Amino acid sequence: MNKKRLRQWMAPFATATLILNTGYGIWGGTDALASQSAALSVAPAEVTNLNAAALDTTRVNLSWTNPSDINFDHVQVIGVSNAVYVDNIRSNSYTLSGLQPNTAYTFRVKTVDKSGNDSPGTIIQAKTASADAPVDKTPPGEVSGLSVANLGYNAFTVNYIMPKDTDLSQAIIYLNGKEMQRTTGTSYTFSGLIASTNYNVTIRTIDKSGNISGGISIPVTTSALTVDTVPEVTGASVTSVNNYSVTVSWTRPSGISTVSLYRDGTLITDSTGTSYTFNNLSSGTSYSFTIKSKRSTGALSSGVRLTATTNSTSSNSSEVSNLDVDSKSDTWIKITYDMPSSAEKVKIYADGDYKGTTSSESYKITGLREGRWYEIKVTTVNSSGRESSGVEVSERTDGYSSSSSSSYSSNYEKARDLMRIAENSLNASDWRSARDAISDLPSGTRKSDLLDRLEAIRNRAIGTSSSSSGTSTTTTTSGTTPSNSNNAVSSYSTSFTLTPGAKAAYVDGRATTMAQAPRIINGVTMVPLRFISERVGYQVNYDKATKKIIMNRPTDGKQVVLQIKNTTLAVYELNNSRNYSTNITAPVIINGYTLVPLRVISELSGYQVNYNSASKQITITK
Repeated sequence: MNKKRLRQWMAPFATATLILNTGYGIWGGTDALASQSAALSVAPAEVTNLNAAALDTTRVNLSWTNPSDINFDHVQVIGVSNAVYVDNIRSNSYTLSGLQPNTAYTFRVKTVDKSGNDSPGTIIQAKTASADAPVDKTPPGEVSGLSVANLGYNAFTVNYIMPKDTDLSQAIIYLNGKEMQRTTGTSYTFSGLIASTNYNVTIRTIDKSGNISGGISIPVTTSALTVDTVPEVTGASVTSVNNYSVTVSWTRPSGISTVSLYRDGTLITDSTGTSYTFNNLSSGTSYSFTIKSKRSTGALSSGVRLTATTNSTSSNSSEVSNLDVDSKSDTWIKITYDMPSSAEKVKIYADGDYKGTTSSESYKITGLREGRWYEIKVTTVNSSGRESSGVEVSERTDGYSSSSSSSYSSNYEKARDLMRIAENSLNASDWRSARDAISDLPSGTRKSDLLDRLEAIRNRAIGTSSSSSGTSTTTTTSGTTPSNSNNAVSSYSTSFTLTPGAKAAYVDGRATTMAQAPRIINGVTMVPLRFISERVGYQVNYDKATKKIIMNRPTDGKQVVLQIKNTTLAVYELNNSRNYSTNITAPVIINGYTLVPLRVISELSGYQVNYNSASKQITITK
């Protein structure tokens, strides 16, 4: 297969056979071409805006726009004899001299990458001026209306009006005297600039004979980089301390609807309330809690820190015994139990919500929803006011009717979607909604699979390991925090839909906008690192000095290390004491955003990638 045919075959999204190249090689093509060597043999794209103009009887000027391929190196001009006329051209134009007057020439302009691969080339014809014909040496008119728009701290746009000269070719854009672009457009955006810095923009015009105008200039100063100071919460305090839990409360500042809660420096959850109970702690242990105000943009305050020490188990009252459901209806559940002699009263909770306190050995929990499972907990309180860890039982209110077989498919889809929401949010309410929907399904393999996934996130969502079988179970503790309870677990998304070149995307079916669009670079799909990695459970850190990207995922102890412009990827599986390395397309920085090969994120995280040739969309699913 010749190089031209190979390039046509491998053009991004050219056929349904070439699904996606995501960094490790061609994915979805034939076995013979699904290799890194095949990917590396692809030549860069051709030049664009190729133009030829006679300067005089012996000279012709060629001008063009170089491709944006990251591996592009230089341009090569092939003469009429198919020999290389000139090589290693790294500018946007070249003057061919020593030609014959009034003679037509055919040239082929090729692009060459850093590996030496060359493109088929673009052909252009040029004719030198006649010895008797006057040579045009008059430059075109200048642009007018030069103005600045969208001025920011690291970017701005210039707009202008092109002159009406009939032989006008292009505008040449300069920044501080350096040529940036040749274009036929009427605007240009500068990016990657420095805040509070003076710049000078010059725009010159060039005609088809190669004459260049003197240029029009405008000074521009980028705006200052402002720091968002997020106000702190007020009135933060520890309101309750028990053997295995601590409750804190606060008042949100004006304009803040969410706070981030940390235990010993580890993010536990975000809350829109004014109080929160940290559960599953160890008795007799000191803890540090931090409350940070959080804007809708994600900006955080420094935080207000609180400390508390849980009570010792030696002072704990005994638990109730024989906890059972006495009766129920569609809106209430009545429970009975035997109180120990050391307890003065008991507290009743349903799905974590406080329902009441009593010294009786029965309690009727009212105001419940019909057909819903509830996890009911009874704790004892001794004369010192210390509360036990509690005993739990699960029960469902009346009003439940099983789904008919005809609607099983839609109910399964609903239950699966609720399961995914619960996995993503690790929210107790979402977990219970998924639990109810899954319980409604008839028995079968698919229901069992959902129940397994439900149990896998149980501790992270609601912080308990009690049974939901409807029988009473006593919560026990050894005095140490379970390894899988309330740990900082990055929530993750289960589906993404992206389109190369577009900032619009969908995450778990919800529309969102990326700061930087995915790109196809040398046939490899490159995606914004943080946009996906943090949504699949990784914590991302960047070392400016070494340009290393270190990604850690607490859920499975995996660490991934990449480096800008480095083709080596290192993976450390800490829980398995295993590590390995492999070659990938090197990460790059574009417009201040780090882009990495899609498969680095998807395959290392257990996701599948599919490409729709009709919509040109990439779908990543768990």
